[in-house]
Amino acid sequence: MLENINRAEAGLPVASTAGKAMAQRQSRVGAQTQLTTLIAVAVVALAIWLPRAFQLDHFVTIDESKWLVRAGNFYQAVDSRTYENTFQHGHPGVTIMYAGLAGYLWRFPDYIEKVGSQQLWSDEFAQALESNGHQPIDMLAAGRTFIVLFNVIALLVAFVYAINLLGFLPALLGFLLIAFDPFQTALSRFLHPDSLLSPFMLLAAFALMHYLFAGRRLRDLIVAGAVTGLAMLTKTPAIFLLPLAGLFCLIELAGQITSRPGWRWQEFLRWASVSRVLRTLLIWGGVAALVFVTLWPAMWVAPWQTINQVFGISAFYATSGHGSPVFFNGTIYNGNPGAGFYPINFLWRTTPVVMLGILLLIPGFWLTRRIQDRRVRLTALGIASMAFFFMVFMSLGAKKFDRYLLPVFMPMDLLAALGLAMVAQRLFQVRSLAWMRGLTVALLAVAVGVQAWQSLPLFPYYMDYYNPAMGGPAKAPDVMFIGWGEGLDEAARYLNDTVDVKTNTVASWYERGPFSYFYKGLSTPDERIWEADYSVLYRHQWQRELPMRRMLSHFDQLTPEKSIWLNDMEYVRVYNMQEAPPADYMVEWNDALRLVFYENDSGSVYPGMWYDVNLFFLKTAPVDVNYNMLMRVVNPAGDELIKVDEWPKGWPTTQLQVGQVLTDVRHGLFISEVTPVGPYRIEVSFYDPATFDRLPAKSVRTGQPVADPYVLDYMVVGDWPPAPAGRISPAVNLGDQVELYGADLVQAGGTTRKLDDVAVAPGESLTLRLNWKALDFIHQDYTVFVHLVGPDGQPIAQGDSPPMHGFIPTSYWPPHQKIADDHALAIPADAAPGEYRLLVGWYDLESLQRLPMTQGQKAIGDAYQVATVTVQADAR
Repeated sequence: MLENINRAEAGLPVASTAGKAMAQRQSRVGAQTQLTTLIAVAVVALAIWLPRAFQLDHFVTIDESKWLVRAGNFYQAVDSRTYENTFQHGHPGVTIMYAGLAGYLWRFPDYIEKVGSQQLWSDEFAQALESNGHQPIDMLAAGRTFIVLFNVIALLVAFVYAINLLGFLPALLGFLLIAFDPFQTALSRFLHPDSLLSPFMLLAAFALMHYLFAGRRLRDLIVAGAVTGLAMLTKTPAIFLLPLAGLFCLIELAGQITSRPGWRWQEFLRWASVSRVLRTLLIWGGVAALVFVTLWPAMWVAPWQTINQVFGISAFYATSGHGSPVFFNGTIYNGNPGAGFYPINFLWRTTPVVMLGILLLIPGFWLTRRIQDRRVRLTALGIASMAFFFMVFMSLGAKKFDRYLLPVFMPMDLLAALGLAMVAQRLFQVRSLAWMRGLTVALLAVAVGVQAWQSLPLFPYYMDYYNPAMGGPAKAPDVMFIGWGEGLDEAARYLNDTVDVKTNTVASWYERGPFSYFYKGLSTPDERIWEADYSVLYRHQWQRELPMRRMLSHFDQLTPEKSIWLNDMEYVRVYNMQEAPPADYMVEWNDALRLVFYENDSGSVYPGMWYDVNLFFLKTAPVDVNYNMLMRVVNPAGDELIKVDEWPKGWPTTQLQVGQVLTDVRHGLFISEVTPVGPYRIEVSFYDPATFDRLPAKSVRTGQPVADPYVLDYMVVGDWPPAPAGRISPAVNLGDQVELYGADLVQAGGTTRKLDDVAVAPGESLTLRLNWKALDFIHQDYTVFVHLVGPDGQPIAQGDSPPMHGFIPTSYWPPHQKIADDHALAIPADAAPGEYRLLVGWYDLESLQRLPMTQGQKAIGDAYQVATVTVQADAR
């Protein structure tokens, strides 16, 4: 087929003379046959629509249930003419709410009559739909249908522009790569602002470039402005289009000026040049503003308040980060995960075909440098600028998710297609090898086929794609934040088929929407696990240690009844809780006040941040005293950082009913700016404020007393522990529970050095710092031994104690937790001079059984020598 399309039709310039190049530029659109263009548009339309249009009711992402409510509220506000209520969120998500409104009109046209009021994101909203014969998932699928339709329309118009700007073959190849891009395909199916932001931004950019680089037709500028307005109505990062439009104007102006012989820099400052740019931006911006105001009724009645709310919320997100911890590259972050977040996420979410095309882009430009069209060069520069600067722009904000980078993916797909097409063009021109033309066509077809093969087998769970060139599903969980709700639908379907939904309550992560839309019985959030019949845990709970480490440790001791796997990754575990023992963290004070659940932040927090602790208490027996709850945050020396001393949630304990659950005993703990870096533990007690007598506490699981104060959990402030000076490589594995990765000598003043040339005199002491890293949940409290052993194998000094002297028990350590553990050894005054081995290890205090050790897969016994210590002769 490629032989039947001349080079002009393929968008690959053929002339080396200025006259032929000019003729090609003037006749590019006219040279393409109408039939070829129509066929290409139909092919691209089907390629975009088919992977996106089906099974839109198969699963739900967490935020979509919120947007379904907001769309209903938007509909109600428009119908009742309470236009100020069309402001539902600062994103602002107006186009998403229009899509949802269209879904209501299609599937539930009497929504206003039947529901008819502003709704909250609650179970009552779902019940209101169900009571009127409509399932929430059906309404969501209806709104998603219009999201897909808007995507198809926007991308088809952008494709037509791309044909004129890049040429037929690069445009066709690029939009086929977009059609089968797994990440773009996944997000373009959701009722969520990210689904429409990227196609609107791409179309706005192409329409503006078409105006600037292909004839300055006013209708193109109007389209660019109108679609920019739609992008701004979708999500505030579209504000990036403002500086991008200015950059495009400068690129076009530079192209015009530098193409003239003898040009000078002063030409950029002439009024003719400046006015040319200003006129373009004013028309473009005016149309964008007109669309923004016209389509958002809140702007009609409260414009300044609406704008202030939008930018206020956006500024908060940009500076404060996400409200809960984020997992990235093996670390849990509270706040900004760093400048490397988006480049690494792009590599994991893109495809090998796109990576190859990007690598071929520069060689492709070099190979075709003599026959390149100016329009192609300027467009490629514009696309590359959009991708690069948007990544930089988004990296400036503290709140980061992989999906926020979606507007970069389609420009990168197009650049990859351009690289592939230019190399293909050069190969196609090798006239001495006739078979090369057929091979070139076959290779381009293979590129599209491989791109489709990366995504289509995952249908409908395209979100579960991770680049095989980076390690694919096997390595992604070590780096990437996994899951946005997909898989919980499968857990619900499993339970629907296996349990009596009328009598079994299920506690689930992301319960409202991703799980509740599919489970036919009663479901509750995971914070109610103590009273649920089944519990459903999600993948990134393990990654982010949410809602708390000790709950995850509890489930680690149980066997899941069912595991849900998607794309060779475990996403969900379903547990039967009916015969499960109480969790280790459940304690009861005075046989009356029981801690049944708690939540706390994970990962390191930093001075100036807030740390949240949320407690849930159940009253199990009457009490005749209004007890105080005392919560303290202390460091290893016992110094108090924070103290909370009050009735739980302000409630007198005598007024609580037996069986009543006091939920959300929430405390926001402010970490002051002068807080030292290090570990802190959270202690909880109850006491009688009249006598100050502490209430006895016992474990609900064992019935045995627990120490007062009760160690609830711990937190880490700052970057702790510091990296060891003496790193042990490979690390020493102790029973697959923990590894020793560093050992240092602690010097005067707290500084550390490697354990080289350690010499002490009799009667002196040395302090050893051991760096441990948990490999898994540790379900018992171990003791560390540190022995200084002589040539006869007998220890002359030892320091046995739990790590950190029990400040953070090992049973509280989650996987990957690092601990700096100091041990002091006193050298006996009568120690004989000579060399001694400094041995360390772990053992169970009850059985005295040591953990076996391996290093580099080789068994090394149960004690590891960290240093040789020389005891010097007594100089006295």
